[in-house]
Amino acid sequence: MIMESTPELDPVSECGGSRGRVLICDDDWSQREVLSLILRKNGFETLDTGLGDECRRYAASEQISAVLLDIDLPDANGLDICEELADAQATYQVPIIVISGMDQADIVRTARRNGARFFLQKPYDPAAVIALLERSLDETSPW
Repeated sequence: MIMESTPELDPVSECGGSRGRVLICDDDWSQREVLSLILRKNGFETLDTGLGDECRRYAASEQISAVLLDIDLPDANGLDICEELADAQATYQVPIIVISGMDQADIVRTARRNGARFFLQKPYDPAAVIALLERSLDETSPW
């Protein structure tokens, strides 16, 4: 199993409550499962989908704290979704972290230009996901 070699991450929040709800959008079911496990072990709630249209709908209708978004989706380009979410009144404050296996020369710059807060290259360090997510949420926190 892929998670057996993953180091232990921070325990669930001591206050017992959720640290936020994270939307995971990746067409690879196993990637969604791994990310969900990592996030839940660190006190986050998760909602996941493999489709861009569902990602748009969930982001607008659910109380989402952040989005982890793949670029290559079967029904949409993740960069287009990123731009739409960053521009929409209902979701412009929701931080987006693009997690992708693409290695084009300007992909990080393009993702940032389209509204992503951070870009993580697959394969990624699980601790990096949590660190970037925490930083994103800290930067968008109203207090």
